Amino acid sequence: MNGPRDWSPEGSPRRGVIRRILPIALAFAIIGGGVFYLRHDLRDVIGTAPGSARSAVAASHVYEEAGPLGGRCDGLPEDFDADADATLNALARCLDRMWAAALEPAGIEYEKPEEVRLVATPEEAACGTEDFDWAGIYCGQERSVNVLVEDAPEGREVFPMMFTLAHEYAHHVQELIGISGREGSEVFDEAWSRRLELQADCLAAAALRDIQPYLLNDLRRSLARAVDDAVEEEAAARRESHGSEGAGARWMLRGQKGGTVGSCNTWKAPDGEVS
Repeated sequence: MNGPRDWSPEGSPRRGVIRRILPIALAFAIIGGGVFYLRHDLRDVIGTAPGSARSAVAASHVYEEAGPLGGRCDGLPEDFDADADATLNALARCLDRMWAAALEPAGIEYEKPEEVRLVATPEEAACGTEDFDWAGIYCGQERSVNVLVEDAPEGREVFPMMFTLAHEYAHHVQELIGISGREGSEVFDEAWSRRLELQADCLAAAALRDIQPYLLNDLRRSLARAVDDAVEEEAAARRESHGSEGAGARWMLRGQKGGTVGSCNTWKAPDGEVS
């Protein structure tokens, strides 16, 4: 599968590559494997008609009024991989500042997550402790961001974990601006979940667009061409809730290029763009 063309801000050289191609299972675990536990036992629902939850979310003033994302992230260590916890904690502080600045023009007072947990096992997370197939999870009731930081041999790359953190922060923002609190006349379904998850991918890419953009390019390309027939059944299930690899890569590219909340409005996109 051919992924979208690379993109980086003008003057940003491509200085390296990720040294592995992620199979579907790993690509989704890192990029699309973030899980969002909703506050109302999945009673946040959708519709497609005017006046439905989806149309209300698509027309939010935030898309037009929020400020840009991206920019410098002071405090990040020069070597991301030397200390994963230090890198992720520094990025969390940066994301707090970034989202506060972006939401202020839209009249939304940003609130930090109640907790950012870097966990070694899923059992340590604030929720989802019985689910073991995720790399990051946002717990809406606790407003807790959780990222799995497993012990790994030397040479592991922390940037995919950084993307997971930014993805779960995007879910937190969806909570703050009312996307995840919508209700409607239909049960919560996978079409809503795909739009929610692909928007989080897009917003994460927008937030990280100026932080080593070549790493974001490589991560996106890995997802776009990930193929592993051995886990096809598992991958198909993930596509139903998180969208396809190609859709994830394309929405990441939109976030990279646009750098705004408005560039990530999955709610008004045709079904074919969020499948």
